[in-house]
Amino acid sequence: MVERPAVLLVNHGSRQPFAAAFAEELSAALRRDVPDRIVAVSYLELNRPSPAQALRRLASEGTTEVQVVPLLFSAGYHYRIDISAAVDSALTAQPEMRVRTAAPLLHDSDDALVTALDARLDEAMEALPSGAPGTPDGLVLLAAGSSDAAARTRVAELGHTWGLSHGLPAEVAFCDLRSDEARTAIALLQARGARQIACGALFLAAGRLLAAGRRAALQAGATVVSGPLGMTPALTDLIRRRCSQPLPAG
Repeated sequence: MVERPAVLLVNHGSRQPFAAAFAEELSAALRRDVPDRIVAVSYLELNRPSPAQALRRLASEGTTEVQVVPLLFSAGYHYRIDISAAVDSALTAQPEMRVRTAAPLLHDSDDALVTALDARLDEAMEALPSGAPGTPDGLVLLAAGSSDAAARTRVAELGHTWGLSHGLPAEVAFCDLRSDEARTAIALLQARGARQIACGALFLAAGRLLAAGRRAALQAGATVVSGPLGMTPALTDLIRRRCSQPLPAG
């Protein structure tokens, strides 16, 4: 019997159920789409199994080739430190394993993420009541914050690219539970004359940070805030490519 290589999805994890639900839905889709691979799920925080636990389990089941696919947008601390530590631990315990880590989702993939952002924004615009304001004249990209300057810069570049794709001014707001940056981003666009401001969400699943950013943006005058990227075709296609085509982190 030929051994099947494995894909290990690494999600951030959350106290909210949405993160685990997204990861399980994604893994089920990948099992259908990539039947020649085992697909397992792990979490960096708050949920189990951890990446190290999942790698040990795969090794105990006889798996010797694993493609780690981080469900993270940029190469911040979790990518560089936490995932690397889990892989190193697994290789120390099972030196015969071959483990490769794919690039984060923002690596060389602006087109796919812009397409996913547009799909969610179109859905949100279509759901507005009749007579609601029309075409956006400014964009805000809501994203999870990071202590890593390079990660923040990479998200800002995506926001700029998204704005350019529509010929619109764009700002990026990194969300925390206060979400002051969302209010600031809206105010900056309003100062430049924008009145119909739309917000996209660079999040995989719903959660407290996105909810806080949404509230702040709407209170500050945003017309619409789209939902998380979730199972948009452009995003799932990108993740599917990561399952078989690892790239070096940028």
